[in-house]
Amino acid sequence: MQLISASVPKRNAPPGVANGQNEFFFSTVREAAEAQFSRFAGGKLALVSDPERFALFRGFALSPRALSLILEEDALPLFSLPEGVSCILAAGGERVLTAARCFAEVRRIPCVLFPADTSLRGTSEEEAYITLGGKGALHRLAPASVCCDKALLMPTLGEGYASLLLARLACFEGRALAAFGMGEPRPEVPAFEATFESVLRAAYVLPAALREGEGFTLAALLQKDGEKTPHWRAYVQLSALYAAFFEKGMPRRTFVPDYARRALSAGAPLCARVPSPEEYALRALTLERIRSSFAKEAKELLMARKRQAERISSLSAAPVSLRGGNTFRLRYLPEFAPRGLSSVIRDFGLLDLD
Repeated sequence: MQLISASVPKRNAPPGVANGQNEFFFSTVREAAEAQFSRFAGGKLALVSDPERFALFRGFALSPRALSLILEEDALPLFSLPEGVSCILAAGGERVLTAARCFAEVRRIPCVLFPADTSLRGTSEEEAYITLGGKGALHRLAPASVCCDKALLMPTLGEGYASLLLARLACFEGRALAAFGMGEPRPEVPAFEATFESVLRAAYVLPAALREGEGFTLAALLQKDGEKTPHWRAYVQLSALYAAFFEKGMPRRTFVPDYARRALSAGAPLCARVPSPEEYALRALTLERIRSSFAKEAKELLMARKRQAERISSLSAAPVSLRGGNTFRLRYLPEFAPRGLSSVIRDFGLLDLD
């Protein structure tokens, strides 16, 4: 933690800040931070970031009213800040944003977030797992004002657009699972265009249920493997899998997947629920009943991928490819998303074809 010492000139708060929390607005980090220093002229402000974004607050790093903290895995140091903090400002990824909102909930103070990823994860969830003193637990989060700084978010705008495409795929997946008797349909994705403000507004109001799609699990696995465009790559791979399944997937009635071997190969715990013969037969009948409509929709998604790739390329520093890349994670996706549509495909024996 670092105490700092230079005053910051007062300015009018940008729209959406002066009226408190639950706000979403576009501004620079500097302008929004200056507005908070003016708003809480007699109090201390906590400036929290991850190691990569600490420089965002350097213009305020000498103010005697600021308390600076770099946060990494554990949020416990945040709770060592002294009493009397009037507002917390946090810049970075999901972990930093949720930790700041947890702190704001405990201290009952306003919170302003500067997300560094266009997925806006960590900005609007009501609860999140927070690590405190090495122990993770579910904590309630305070509402927060969310400031979208174009310079900060532009590098991930293409992936943000791709994450909305994954959300549309999650909606498709939800309807398919509902048809198989495995849950309820998911909400629709808000309309969006390939522009900065449109992508960010759609991400901010994206229903939480759409983030439960197995495509986001696949993207997280690909990111862990070092994939530079994990959401786009997950969308390319999964849309191709869904299209192939509904167009020509035929259940292998005499084949039973080796669930234990698959879990071992994937490096995942064995958590598969093996369908009974009756469930299997019902799913096979359901597939034939819904095949035509879902195959048509999946084909339309495939046909639109070239156009979507061009849009994402226009929002990214480098063009994206339509190639699927390494499909190891896709093949073993059911072991990490046991209630996803790929688990149905696996149970039919269609992910063990060599």
